[in-house]
Amino acid sequence: MLHDAFAGLQKLMLPDRWQALALHGLRAGRDVIVSAPTGAGKTYVFERWVEQTAFGRRALFTVPTRALANDKFAEWRARGWEVGIMTGDLCVRPEAPVVVATLEAVQGRIVDAADRSLGEPFRLLAVDEYHWLADAHRGNHYEGVLFSAPRDLQLLLLSGAVANPEDVAAWFRRLGREPEVVAHHERPVQLEEVEVDELVHGLPRCIEGFWSRRVAGALREGLGPVLIFAPHRADAERLARQFARELPLADPLTLTPEQEQLCGPVLSRLLRARVAFHHSGLSYAQRAGVIEPLAKAGQLRAVVATLGLSAGINFSLRSVLITAASYRHDHLEREIAPHDLLQMVGRAGRRGLDEAGYVLVSAGTPRLRRAEPLRLRRAAPLPWAVLLRRLRGGRDAGELAREAAGRFFSEERLPLGTEQTPPELAATLPCGERTDTGRARLVRRDRNPSPACPACPQRTACLALSPEPTLLWQWQRTGVLDRQLRLTVRGEIVAGFLGPEGLALAAALEDHRYPLDDLLFDTANLFAGDRFTGTNPRWLGRLAEACGRAYRRLTIEGWLREGVPVQYGAGAAEAVRAVVAEGARSREVLDEVETAGRGDLDRLLTEWRSLLRQAAAAPPLVGDGQAMTPRDHFLAERWDTFRALARYWLREARADALPDLPPLTADQRRPVNHRVLRAAAPPPPGRAGAGRAA
Repeated sequence: MLHDAFAGLQKLMLPDRWQALALHGLRAGRDVIVSAPTGAGKTYVFERWVEQTAFGRRALFTVPTRALANDKFAEWRARGWEVGIMTGDLCVRPEAPVVVATLEAVQGRIVDAADRSLGEPFRLLAVDEYHWLADAHRGNHYEGVLFSAPRDLQLLLLSGAVANPEDVAAWFRRLGREPEVVAHHERPVQLEEVEVDELVHGLPRCIEGFWSRRVAGALREGLGPVLIFAPHRADAERLARQFARELPLADPLTLTPEQEQLCGPVLSRLLRARVAFHHSGLSYAQRAGVIEPLAKAGQLRAVVATLGLSAGINFSLRSVLITAASYRHDHLEREIAPHDLLQMVGRAGRRGLDEAGYVLVSAGTPRLRRAEPLRLRRAAPLPWAVLLRRLRGGRDAGELAREAAGRFFSEERLPLGTEQTPPELAATLPCGERTDTGRARLVRRDRNPSPACPACPQRTACLALSPEPTLLWQWQRTGVLDRQLRLTVRGEIVAGFLGPEGLALAAALEDHRYPLDDLLFDTANLFAGDRFTGTNPRWLGRLAEACGRAYRRLTIEGWLREGVPVQYGAGAAEAVRAVVAEGARSREVLDEVETAGRGDLDRLLTEWRSLLRQAAAAPPLVGDGQAMTPRDHFLAERWDTFRALARYWLREARADALPDLPPLTADQRRPVNHRVLRAAAPPPPGRAGAGRAA
């Protein structure tokens, strides 16, 4: 089989020059930042390093999505490696010499140099797709890990979508590291842009759909199989049904009974027509067990994926067609970013199988020239968890802020809140404010003004300060810090979580009328967005009410919106309770929620189990060493009870292995010729527009 033969050949290949340079840098003890196009072989650098060290130094390979972690785990295990996986809800052989993980799942273990719970410390941390450093929701986790990683932990950063890797290297140098940038710009399979509108002449009239005719023209010209990107799930499913209905098929695909049962009647019918849709509403087993293996084996003529899943696709096809230049997100129309477009077109062309990859363009669709790497900048939200954990034991937050302000991915020191209010000055202020923001806002207060301000000798200085929110002021405002900038008992809870989940839990635990059994399932709402709300507003539910009261409708970018965690969505708690506690079947739950698919429910259960795992692993509440108040003791007792409930339900909702995936049959591995359309009239000579390489 051609695909398997090529896979075997790859293992015998010597590294390219740029790969050899990256390996030399790693062997010399330097951090290495690799910039190379999609499909060029970035992961090969990590794999070669592991094999050359004979698994003698522990390595951690982090990826942005669980699906990619699962893929790498399965691939390396099939290769005979001793490999483990950690993805929040899934933890298999975490003591292995090589562990693949989502970065958030192992953040605490990376930054805590004293953590020996998994045996010997990791010596190499590989961060795949490190351009997520700029992501609005997750970039702070990447930033926190990179600036907090122990100096003796070697770093390997991999991406094909960063325009300024030298800026990342300069940041590493400011952190006292020795980085080396290895850049390679040549694609293993060159790209050509094809005007697909000119390929529709002479097609049978039974092919009526706009995109059906263009995909049919591409197939006729030998440009298949085709990966089509659609704005949303509904578009992807609609197009896939249309392709299956309209594109003539000479050789239907035969599925095994196991594959049919896994995919269900709708998807199975499409697959038999050698067409599939691919989005996060599908389960992991459907995507990784059927659709992706069939696509890699060349069995599918057309796969329609959503724009949002472009980074999580683990296969390439000969051609890529993007059907829209924008998409709707949070009720706003957003243009596809150039670096996202680069990720999409990077899926065109299969190394070892295609001489070129083709980007099919039509009137109004993005052109190849718009695909550009991202000029990386830090995201606005700050890494709360990494910083808050350093405050345990009574450390002053102002001291931490002065130490950390210059360690972020920014050429300028970030103002964290005490730059103009050092401890010696704060001790003399009659108002007791210890942050710049607090002073600036107090002196400007019209309602309930402070009696200390009019006669204060610092009044003019306070008026000159910016009232813009800073980190330490936000921590005080949310009750994470007290007036003396010490971590509160509420803050200890928040420090145990990567995102705003800790804020929500603390608010609910402080409400003595909130039953903990209900809270345990209500936490599922913290990750749901609008997937399970149906026609109801997102902000319904007792947990949202508790957050609104505790945080007084405060908005903090990346954390709270009107006092409620930004990803909150009602309806998820009922879905999780039905599946976990009441034994309902997934299909029964999804029948009640038209906006969610099996993949959404699987992901929700994963996020929920991950939260329970974080709670179960968190320490008891001890305060800052001073006497705890009765309210603190009450909160500590409720916290211990919640942690015990989390441990119990983790055992009940256990997930300690990947699902078994059905193998492809021998027939499903045989090469297929998709060029089966017969035109009513001869096609135009050549491929109009082809030939421009990128």
